[in-house]
Amino acid sequence: MLYKNKTDWNLLAKYMAGEADTRETESVLAWAEESPENKALLQEIKSDWQKMDSIDGRFDVDNAWNKLHGRISGNNNNRAFELPSVAKQRVFMRFSIPMRIAASLLLLAILGTALITTADRLQRVTVETAAGEKNRVVELPDGSSVYLNADTKLSYSARFGKKHRDVSLSGEAYFDVTPDKENPFRIFAGNALVRVVGTTFNVNTRKSNSLIEVYVESGIVELSQSGNIENSLLLHAGSIGVIGDQSISSTQPGNANSIAWKTGAMTFVDAPITEVIALLNNVYNVTITIEGERIDTIRINGSYQGDPLEDILQVIGQHNPQLTIAKSDETVYLSQ
Repeated sequence: MLYKNKTDWNLLAKYMAGEADTRETESVLAWAEESPENKALLQEIKSDWQKMDSIDGRFDVDNAWNKLHGRISGNNNNRAFELPSVAKQRVFMRFSIPMRIAASLLLLAILGTALITTADRLQRVTVETAAGEKNRVVELPDGSSVYLNADTKLSYSARFGKKHRDVSLSGEAYFDVTPDKENPFRIFAGNALVRVVGTTFNVNTRKSNSLIEVYVESGIVELSQSGNIENSLLLHAGSIGVIGDQSISSTQPGNANSIAWKTGAMTFVDAPITEVIALLNNVYNVTITIEGERIDTIRINGSYQGDPLEDILQVIGQHNPQLTIAKSDETVYLSQ
């Protein structure tokens, strides 16, 4: 357990290595909310841990611990670094070799040392899509499927499904989760925590103003702030949840266009042209710009099912003759 003003490095190591169960994870997140210092420290740990994923190397764990112990002892007045009261030898005896590596890695990362574990148990699997790639399918060990939009990163522990089903997401992805009531599926995306048992839904971390959007196609999804799991809400099929730095809200019914990048299906009913253009940019991975004094008064109607972008723009132009459509390189310009 993490106590106020104290840091349980062993528990933090389990959390970062993907070994913490639900209760332990909640304990870490609650501890982070106790003070701005704790929250900042957890963010620093996450950042450093992610950096280590791309570094190759081996290290002497015992030597690293000895160096680390001395450095922490000399800085224990600065950010409340506190080690367990038990001697380090006894602490290590309670954990397997991989966990010793995780604990050492975590603490060394905080002190600015970039190292990576060579233990298979602690390795993470990372899948990334390029800017022009979308609908890449990732089959997880539990049978769940994740469809990645362009410029998206998904990562999870090599031990995914054994004790937990946690993934980290940056970008946008559609999830088709295999039901397992005993082992909920969780997505950590920015400051959002998405928790489900088995359902289909979309998570988008690229909304404006750093908002994170979750659209539920089927089932029920629990959406909460990762640093404050008590601030949560349940999203039912057809609804959209949006989470910001300090807010969380839902809209029902939601807009099925939220998964248009995957399905190609789009329906516009008196939709502002600015909203339509934003969706087309996401679906077709293009850059369309609009300008004009009264451009925001234009409304778009129509349904499309995987139609070429040129055809959609042609229809929009036919229904709005005041618009001029031009293309230069990879950019489309709409003006009034």
